[in-house]
Amino acid sequence: MEATELSVEQRARTGKGGASKARQDGFIPAVIYGGKDPAIAIAIAQAAFEKAMRLSGNRLSLFSLKVQGDAGKTEPAIIKAVQRHPVSDAILHIDFLRIDLAKKLSLEVPVRIEGTPPGIKAGGVLQQPIRHVRVHCLPTDIPAAAVADVSALEIGGVVFARDLKLPAGVELVGDSGAAILSIVVTKYEEEVAAADAADAAAAPAEGAVPAAGVEPVQPEVIGEKERDERRLKKEEEVTAREAEKKEIKETRKKEEKPK
Repeated sequence: MEATELSVEQRARTGKGGASKARQDGFIPAVIYGGKDPAIAIAIAQAAFEKAMRLSGNRLSLFSLKVQGDAGKTEPAIIKAVQRHPVSDAILHIDFLRIDLAKKLSLEVPVRIEGTPPGIKAGGVLQQPIRHVRVHCLPTDIPAAAVADVSALEIGGVVFARDLKLPAGVELVGDSGAAILSIVVTKYEEEVAAADAADAAAAPAEGAVPAAGVEPVQPEVIGEKERDERRLKKEEEVTAREAEKKEIKETRKKEEKPK
């Protein structure tokens, strides 16, 4: 991975006031720290940073930060953290970690899925409990992602951490047997399969004749029971209303009889 060059300015003012002033001027406040050298408060032109991110396409990119006002000092670094506004999502602050290009470092990279699993076409669902893995490599070898090839994954298939594709010189850190993703059947499909199996077991064999005196079981019509219940309820309501009308009519006749 080649370093992305980025020109930054050293900030004279620090704290909330200095950070606010930098944002007002179109800069992103940031800091470079790590290693034996002291931390440096810097400011990056927002337009320049956004362009650099578009070119690199990856926040794990290696940066070569040229600090203006510090005798042209260049700092190799990677992004450690980005603070964003909770509503506008605008970048409020960036933490850069100073690194040694000759020393390996450990960091997390995203898992990228490649291919279309046959298990999906067969009705399965892809589950991915792990979306990032930790790797150990030189700063110049940082991969954009760890690749999970699912082009041959059937229902019940699993991609483990050891199956991920990583570039040469990049080592996986952690449990190599961790399940990264899998193709599973949904609960609905399991219930349908179980119901089909139960129906097949209960159905008489083809050509079988019912025993003498045994009435053949009639297939239940879906919704027939509910329709019968609604019909009976409606009939009861009509009967009740007619009885109520009759009672009211008789009561009025009695009241209308001359005394």
